Order: sequence, then C-alpha cells, then structure tokens
Amino acid sequence: MLSLATPPEARAQAGAFQGAWLEEGGACSSVFVSKGRAIAFRRPAAAFAPAFIVAGQRLATPLATCRIVRMTAQGDRQMLNLSCTTTVSSDSARAVFALAEGGTLNRYLGPEGGIATKYQRCGQDSLKPH
Repeated sequence: MLSLATPPEARAQAGAFQGAWLEEGGACSSVFVSKGRAIAFRRPAAAFAPAFIVAGQRLATPLATCRIVRMTAQGDRQMLNLSCTTTVSSDSARAVFALAEGGTLNRYLGPEGGIATKYQRCGQDSLKPH
C-alpha cells in the first residue's frame, strides 16, 4: 500500500500506472507474455528491453524487482522512490512518470524539464497472435 503521506491524487494516479509498459514503437508480444489474467516478461528476459510492469506496490523490469517506497507529486509528474533488487545487488532508485494523452506514459530523467521517453500500455489484446 502507498504511504499514508501520499496525497489522494498521487494514489489515484499510481493506480493509472498499473500494467505492462513498453517504449512506444516496440511490439508488446516480443517482450511480454500472458500468464492467465496477468502479464509477465517473456523468458529468457531481454535484459535491455525498454519495458516495465507496475503491479500493486511493485515495479519490475526484465532484470530487477522494485518496491515502491514512496510516491510524491511535482506538478503533473510523479516521483517514485524505489528499493530495487537484482540477482547481484540491492539499491535505491528513482523514476519520474507523467500520464500523457492517449493513454501513454512519459518517463523523464528528472522532475523538471527534459525530454520524455514515451511508453505504450500493453494489454492482453496486444499479446494475442495475429
């Protein structure tokens, strides 16, 4: 659960981040697979795939699992303080997200200014064979 210090609007936006995300232009089915009602990373994982999954208080990349320690709003951006673990280490990290038009997500390097990397949400429909 998010910290009680997290404002209600930040908690609401955190809910909007739930799901599987891939950098715009990529093929969801090349990175993710359907596991029943959930989406998981295809194995073996593509270590450098520009993708992540947010589920509850967890943010996972192909090679790391992070716990969302705190989320704070700064304008339209949400700063996520993370505690991440890989197979070789544990460390803290930060992610800066903002919801964008059309259901996409922007990821920034910092809380102010800068160029955004756009991510598309990958749903069950995008994983079905065509």
